[in-house]
Amino acid sequence: MSSSREVVTLQFGNYSNYIGAHWWNIQESSFNYNRESASSEVNNDVLYREGANLNREVTYTPRLLLVDLDGSLKHLPQEGELYGNSIKRSNDTTEKEEVKKLKVDLETDSTDVEVVQQPQANKHDFQKDLENPVIDIHEKEYNLAENVETWTDYLYARYHPRSVNIVNEYKHDSGKQIFDTFASGVQLWKTTQFEDDFCDKIRQYVEECDYLQGFQTLFDAFNGFTGLATSCLEHLNDEYRKANFALPIYSPRNTLFENADEPMTDSIRVINSALAFHKLSEQATLFVPLSTSDRVWRQLGMARPIHALNYQPDNLYQTSAILAAYLDTISLRYRLRNAPSAYSLAGFCGDMNNYGRKLAAAAVALPFPMQHDQDLIDCLNKFEGSLFTSLTPNSNIGTDYIIQSLCVRGIPHERLKRPLEQAKEQMRMAAYKCNSVSEMFQLYLQCANHASMAHVASISMAMPTRIPFPGEIFSDEMTKLGFLSTTEKRPPADKVISVPTLAAVQSSSELGDTLETLHREAKRVKIAKLHRFKTAGLEEDDYVDALEQLLLFKDNYEDNFEL
Repeated sequence: MSSSREVVTLQFGNYSNYIGAHWWNIQESSFNYNRESASSEVNNDVLYREGANLNREVTYTPRLLLVDLDGSLKHLPQEGELYGNSIKRSNDTTEKEEVKKLKVDLETDSTDVEVVQQPQANKHDFQKDLENPVIDIHEKEYNLAENVETWTDYLYARYHPRSVNIVNEYKHDSGKQIFDTFASGVQLWKTTQFEDDFCDKIRQYVEECDYLQGFQTLFDAFNGFTGLATSCLEHLNDEYRKANFALPIYSPRNTLFENADEPMTDSIRVINSALAFHKLSEQATLFVPLSTSDRVWRQLGMARPIHALNYQPDNLYQTSAILAAYLDTISLRYRLRNAPSAYSLAGFCGDMNNYGRKLAAAAVALPFPMQHDQDLIDCLNKFEGSLFTSLTPNSNIGTDYIIQSLCVRGIPHERLKRPLEQAKEQMRMAAYKCNSVSEMFQLYLQCANHASMAHVASISMAMPTRIPFPGEIFSDEMTKLGFLSTTEKRPPADKVISVPTLAAVQSSSELGDTLETLHREAKRVKIAKLHRFKTAGLEEDDYVDALEQLLLFKDNYEDNFEL
């Protein structure tokens, strides 16, 4: 199999770009630049491409296309910052000097030229310090949770010039021309200017690939980006026929509807979700909704409690980091170096979508609850309750008849079990015969879940959590390496630099209830009363048909099959 098994990533929407910014930051903080190194477990070329800027400096950027609304970039130029006059981000002082010089030159050439200077967006202190080689960003407190205004404030990664795409017809955080309906997203996709340009950029990425695995698509599932993203998925299927792993994302707060009344906001979210799930059941190879809220249909629910994490429920910077940590871990399955063919994006999706069950649920253990002086065999033997916290809203996964795919990271092989001469009680356990982390988890899940099937992948590298990841969410019972300690509290000066993490995608008949509740809520909405959907082109007959198809999709989760 080719060593380059490329995946193209698509991000639609502001909250999805919050997650994406964290995700690319996490990846770049763990890069091993020695490609021949045997210790490099992850093949970064799967999601990244190598290039050169105008100064012939080598660049390494995500194979990414993102879409956001006008006003969401702040200081970041749409064409990115790698392919201009310098590989470094220019600081405010330099920019002001260049503007001043331009004014002098123009005034010298002609007295009839009027110079209008565009007001500059303020850069976050974190961005300014990235340009200053004297400052160590790891030694400074930025209080990002309280002062981040958008995802570009904490973006460490650099994007390719074609990556950022801005919808100028709609303004971010504006009460006018709100981009809030599925139909408005479909309408935007059909415009020649957007569709042709965006599809051409996808084609350019695809043509650069040696062996394209497929696409992973994150999109805001509560606003107009639902229609835009699902329209794009339809194009990808028609044009490339590759695997597409879709992740509909729900923000913990109503970012686009802050001026709207709550019942209207809830109804719009329900309609967008129903139409999106219907389209995903047709166009996605596998789709996994993500949210830190336990419910998102009619009303936003409570924040998911995660052991050893203390996060603000409605904070976009913190909650998106948790979802990014999940995404970075679960995607390891198809990003591993020298992985077998089954460890591909198509294989990952194929393991989960049998019987037409394209909808699956997400779960995470962040951190994996293991004591700092404990072996994995003892941890699993003594563990009670569920290993995971669900990250899929309105869903409940039982303990029987589950199909799941897990990725475990950050548990070194030497922490698996004691050597034979020190094993003592461990030798009496069946798990002592296991010789790898993945094998031991496989046995544990086989015992814990009746009539279930699990695919487990593991790497020794923990998830890095250095700045700009929100280290303040970790409780003081966690050590610097992310394990738990019941005897000593971590000093405030000692920051958590990595965390052992477990991520899972799960499928069971209980997900039929998720679809049932969505259908029930969507059917209650009187679409004729929401004029903005009709204005954007959604007919009532099309909506009724979509709900009928959603109900048929739910039938795939009837408990009448054999594993």
